[in-house]
This record gives sequence, structure tokens and C-alpha cells, in this order.
Amino acid sequence: MTQIAPDQPPTENRSCVEIQTLGLFDVKKNKESLVHAAAGSKKLWELYKFMVTHRKRSFTPETLLDSLWSSEDYSDPRSTLRRQMHRLRQVLGEQDADQQTECSILYHNGYYRWNPSIDAAIDAEQFEASLKVGNALQADLPLKALSHYREALSHYQGDYLPECIDQQWVFPIRNHYRRLYLKAVLSTTGLLSDQGEFNEIIKICEKAIQLDVYEEEFHLRMMDALLSMGDRKQAMEHYEYVTGLYYQELGLKPSPAMKAIYKQILSSQPQLDSMEALHADLDGDGVVENAYLCSAEIFRSIYELERRRSERNGVQAVIGMITMEHPVSASYGKQQQRILALQQHLMHHLRKGDTITRWNDSQFLVLLPGLNVETIESVLHRVIQRFPRETPEDLTRIHSHCQLILPNQNQTGNAD
Repeated sequence: MTQIAPDQPPTENRSCVEIQTLGLFDVKKNKESLVHAAAGSKKLWELYKFMVTHRKRSFTPETLLDSLWSSEDYSDPRSTLRRQMHRLRQVLGEQDADQQTECSILYHNGYYRWNPSIDAAIDAEQFEASLKVGNALQADLPLKALSHYREALSHYQGDYLPECIDQQWVFPIRNHYRRLYLKAVLSTTGLLSDQGEFNEIIKICEKAIQLDVYEEEFHLRMMDALLSMGDRKQAMEHYEYVTGLYYQELGLKPSPAMKAIYKQILSSQPQLDSMEALHADLDGDGVVENAYLCSAEIFRSIYELERRRSERNGVQAVIGMITMEHPVSASYGKQQQRILALQQHLMHHLRKGDTITRWNDSQFLVLLPGLNVETIESVLHRVIQRFPRETPEDLTRIHSHCQLILPNQNQTGNAD
């Protein structure tokens, strides 16, 4: 059972508490982090996060404990919560505070509620307020609206309470702010497009993609801005990246919107007036010294060409798969560091006529034209052996498999 707590005007002349909830959680008083100072008080901070999130509601002790820790059984929930609240006030430095003016959480008539008189700057609240003002000004005063949209985006540094991965009460709130962030990015980039500020659009979209790589609209806005700046090559590279990602990770083919932007990219290719212009365009950045690294989508096209060539003239073509197996103790960051190091190693030690793609988080595929299975086995084995180990105790294991694209004698091979 819950009750709506009435709003009260904030009092003045108190030190402001800064509460960060978007991207990470922190509570600062006088610029000092209380969370870092009491990092081991997990349950206390879960209680605090819940009350901050539901700061316009009141809760009985039973409701609070059931919402936060429903799997635990408390014989005396009121005494349990009273002790938790006392410890939380100690962590917050409020144990000697006047309850009605300076405590973050109040207890009145059997209910706990957030103290609306506390001078607290909450980033999620500021984000939503700036976005609301921007929305109100967008139609009549777009430049002023743009200023508020920029302010809103500066507050959003990531998901709401991202560390609360097993707290179901967070999920709807997190999705609420994700939806608002999407609207903020679309509104901001729309106004920036009207102003011709395409560089800023790209920066906003790059940050948005880092926060949510699967939101298609972020990629579409970025490619549109690149095309508006005349950067067709970068737009095409980004299209290949995102369509390859969607296919590998989600099994999705390009949507109608993606197909439309692809046609736009193709139509932006300038008309060629001579063979010299063609060579200049195809040569791109000049001499290539390394093996060709491409997206999975382009690799599929090259593979299909090799397969058809093999069907037509009987020339053997071989595909290789290189897998990096990480030790169980390796963190995700360390795994990514090693796979990128292997990518650079392959690019520098294979021929510049060879093609490589990173297939997933632990595998690469390679095409080495003009070589048979046995030769490629030897080449990959030699390249893998040259990959440096970080320490003598490095347990990372790399192995490869090779097979004819059109095997005529079931020829396969392995290298470790």
C-alpha cells in the first residue's frame, strides 16, 4: 500500500546533495562522494536508491522490505527497517540532523517517505526538466529549445542505475529514461539539421551509439549527417558496420529505413567523366600495405564471389577460421584488448591481398586466394605462433580451421 506524499517548498541555506543516477550512481555532499566512503554498504544504498526513485510516494516498512528484498523473511520488519534507516543516516551524516528539515528520509504516521525539503540536485530530474522546457519551446523558439535540449543531453550519461541488474523495480524507470533520451536525441539532431550543424549531430550520435548501439535511429541520423557533409565514404563504412552488427548479433537484415539510406549513399556517388577519375576514386587513400580488414557484410560478398569463381573455373578457394579462447579469469575488457591485438597482428602478418573480418567477440574469418588447404594451414600456424604472449603464464589459446569453399575431397585442416 502506498500514499502520495504532498510536495513541500524547499528550504534554503543548506549544502546541496548531488545525486547521480544516469550512467552510474553516486551521492556527493560538499563535493565528497558518500558512496565511495561507504562502498560496502550495499543494502543501505539500495534502500536509498529506491527512496530517491520513488520520492513522491510513501511506504510502510513491510512494503519497502517486500519491494527491495522479497526473497528474505523478516520476523519484525519494522525493527529491521528502523535499524537500516539508522545506519543509512549515519552513512549520510544525518544522525544528528533535525528530522523535519535535514534528513533525506522521513518517518511519519507509520510511513517512510523522501523529504521534499532536502536541497538535492538529482541528474535524472534535471534531465527531464530540461527536456520538458525544450519540448515546450521547440515550435516557436527553436534556438532556445536547442539550448535546453543540449543541457538535457549533458545530464544523460547512461542507463538509470545501471548497477541494479537484479532489481526489477528499476526496469520500468530505466526504460522510461531510455525513451526520453531517444526523443531528446531526435529532437536535438532535428533542430541541428535545420541549422546545418552536422558536426554536432555526428558527435551526439556517436555518444548515443556508445550508450545504445542497437537503436537504429541513431545510426540513421549519423549517416544522414555524414551525407549532408559530403562524406560518402564514411557513411558507407558506417552502413556496412551497422548492418553487419545487426546481422551477426541479432540475425536482422537491413530494414526499409536502412535500405533507403543505402540508396541515398549510392546516389551520392558522383558521375565519372573519365577512366582517370575512376582510378583516382577506386585508389582511395593510396597504397595499402596490410591485409584487407572488412565488415562481415562485405566479407560475405567477397566469399560469394570466390564461391562462384570456384564453381565456374574449378580454381580452389579456401576459407580459414581463427578462434581465440580466453582464460576464465580474464575480464571482458582484457578479452577485448587481446582480440584487438590479434586483429592488428593478422593484418600485419598476412598478405595485402588477403581478406579478414572479425566475425564475433572471439573469431576471425580469412580468405587467402591462390593457396591450397595445406599451405594455408602452414601460413596460419606460423602467424599464430608469432602472436606474442603477454606473460609466460598467458593461458590464451588460439587455433585455426581451414576448408575449401567448394571442397571436392572433403579436405579440412586444423592448426594450433
